Amino acid sequence: MEQLNLNWLRKARRNKRLTLNAVAAAIGKSRSTIWRYEAGEIPLTVDILFQILDLYGLSITDVVMIIRKVDSL
Repeated sequence: MEQLNLNWLRKARRNKRLTLNAVAAAIGKSRSTIWRYEAGEIPLTVDILFQILDLYGLSITDVVMIIRKVDSL
């Protein structure tokens, strides 16, 4: 299975001016776990994805549109 490019996840966090530590504290994970999600080193579960999207003010539709845009480049 092809691995999903998660660069958008890091960009979304930075656009909200959130640090890895702030995201980690908000969703109850470690800083290194958040970094590993963004790097694609560990799988991002659906429940964690939705917690992060809620924190960033994004919907799943926003994510689909972002991924489609990245894939078309």
